Amino acid sequence: MARSAKSNSSKPEMNQAAGPAETGRAVRDLEPLFAPQSIAVIGASRRLGTAGSEILKNLVIGSFGGVIYPVNPKSKSLMGIRCVPAASAIDDKVDLAVVIVPSNSVEAVLSECADHGTKHFIVISAGFKELGGEGVERENRLKALAKERGLSILGPNCLGLINTAPGVSMNAAFGGALPKAGCMGLISQSGALAAALLDYAKGRGIGFSRFVSFGNKADINEIDLLQSLAGDPATKVILMYVEDLSSGQAFVDVAHSITHGRNPKPILAIKTGRTQEGAAAAASHTGSLAGSDEVYDAVFSQAGVIRVESVEDLFDYAEVFAEPTLPRGRRTAIITNAGGPGIMATDACIRYGLKLSKFQEYTVKSLKFQMPPTGSLKNPVDVIGDARHDRYRAALDAVTADEEVDQVMVLVTPQAMTNAKEIAEVVVEMESYCEKPIVACMMGESDVEPGVRVLKEHGVPTYQFPENAMRSMAAKARFAEWIRSPILDYRRFEVNRAAVDELFRQEATAGRNQLVEVRALEAFTHYGFPIVPYKLAKSADEAAAAATEMGFPVVMKISGPKILHKTDVGGVKLNLTDESSVRAAYEAMIQSVRGKLGSEVEIWGVLVQKMLQPGKEIILGMTRDPRFGPLLMFGLGGIYTEALRDVAFRLAPIRENVSSEMIKDIRSYRLLEGVRGEPPSDLTAIADCLMRLSQMVTDSPRIKELDINPLIVYPRGKGCMVADARIILSES
Repeated sequence: MARSAKSNSSKPEMNQAAGPAETGRAVRDLEPLFAPQSIAVIGASRRLGTAGSEILKNLVIGSFGGVIYPVNPKSKSLMGIRCVPAASAIDDKVDLAVVIVPSNSVEAVLSECADHGTKHFIVISAGFKELGGEGVERENRLKALAKERGLSILGPNCLGLINTAPGVSMNAAFGGALPKAGCMGLISQSGALAAALLDYAKGRGIGFSRFVSFGNKADINEIDLLQSLAGDPATKVILMYVEDLSSGQAFVDVAHSITHGRNPKPILAIKTGRTQEGAAAAASHTGSLAGSDEVYDAVFSQAGVIRVESVEDLFDYAEVFAEPTLPRGRRTAIITNAGGPGIMATDACIRYGLKLSKFQEYTVKSLKFQMPPTGSLKNPVDVIGDARHDRYRAALDAVTADEEVDQVMVLVTPQAMTNAKEIAEVVVEMESYCEKPIVACMMGESDVEPGVRVLKEHGVPTYQFPENAMRSMAAKARFAEWIRSPILDYRRFEVNRAAVDELFRQEATAGRNQLVEVRALEAFTHYGFPIVPYKLAKSADEAAAAATEMGFPVVMKISGPKILHKTDVGGVKLNLTDESSVRAAYEAMIQSVRGKLGSEVEIWGVLVQKMLQPGKEIILGMTRDPRFGPLLMFGLGGIYTEALRDVAFRLAPIRENVSSEMIKDIRSYRLLEGVRGEPPSDLTAIADCLMRLSQMVTDSPRIKELDINPLIVYPRGKGCMVADARIILSES
């Protein structure tokens, strides 16, 4: 879609020429894949409807700017282009080979092409790991070949690649016609969905810069493609559909550098598979709560990637992001010619986290001078049903000049006096020089179509309903806040890592992979966590002496290597206030545990802990995802953890600001801020514990799962205390 020329001002915008991602990760040069000078179509065919026929046709009809070599040993020519019998018969260097042959022939074809200097491949053929068995072996051989010969392989089992850039005009995809040029870069793991996305976008008049279906990811994966799109000046917005990520931490690093680097670009993602698989076998609260979907939410959040729920949302958001002007805040003004739709827009504004602007006095005076007496001068501004383009212009002039307005929605309904085209032209003119984002909502279909066409031709984000428009504007406002937020570093604490490693070694030697509370508390102490005073007592007298030393009241808990559910066996006593009650509790506890678990049960003693003053109960935890690594959890603790499931996840290691974001992510965050006269909780102390936990689980890959439950948090400045903990080690 075309863009209007704007004044060269200091307004906040997404940079229009983002460079490669700044991550320290090597950026693969995939430009010969996207802009080859020559293409061999190996498996080109004259049989209509086949991939070999359609791809050759798409390259020819799309006016590819380079040389095309159809490879087919049974044909002399296809579409008027002379065929060659094999890639080795081409008497020129081939930059890119599109391979459409049976899966058992792909490896040989790639080797033959590589022998003649071709380094870049698109493998359309299916029949690889998606089939399992022998298909997996075939794909592994392609991976090995790519690594051994230094090849770039897109696919296999993919739809192909499109680049609409002038002079390239390459449609090397098994799909429809070359889409119109635009600023969207789309990568999709699913070929079938990719074809549907192209068709849907065509119906909405949305163009693409580059389009990639990457299939099985034998070599090139979504991270390589993101880095390539980051360096493409024609791509302003990156859209992606993924079913899985190749590497969680690498994705976070690369995507973060794209969305929050020197030249930020938004990434909008659909991730399928909102499931809980893998949670059933978890041994900790954290593990039971961390399904695969929570992992992806955490990864996207840390990377600044905007996750969307549907294809409609994907393109709704993309449309508003294609206009580069970013709002300075969430304050939104609405101009409408109908009261009901204005109320709908207002409700959506609040629902999606935006704020309704409060106009300054000079704005109200200006509107009063130019609007009819029956109009509304407050936000939303109702220019009433007989408004023509001149009244919309007056309202826009007044509202966009208000310092309390960050962005504007112009809402038009088809009424007797409405000329949608003229109003659209006013919006286009205002949008061309306004320093604030303007979004149009043309409610209706046929009567407003001339106005919609004008708006889309000039790149003004345009929606049919106010809810879609507001949801998209809210996403853009959040992204603007994201890129303005500071990038903090990974904090490191002085800890005794060697002592923790030795503790874990001793437990492993003893054949124990679940650390009982006293051992877990010891590990957390070495990492500087604030631990409630405790001592392991091996007799009633030791328990009484420990309680006297730390001060009453105290809590007592049974301790033994195989006693995990202490309450069930009478192994917990609370609020013991003197030495005699401690001694009695010790004897009663030992007797109860032996009675329920047998006289041979190993008991190390009794853990005596200072009984803490009441505070907010929090849970901190970690589970090690097999693909992405340590996943941190924060939420309400105690008995409500799994019942309410009000938790937030992030991938370790976390930056300093991420710990604060985790705390604010839970629904019950307001309880920590303080309600009904309660003092606010010590959020700084919680954030400190989260960062220490991040360092601990990153330092110690043997930790499989852990919970700190509860972490008792006190009012601001009073800190927090670890009251109970569990650590589960991997068995290898």
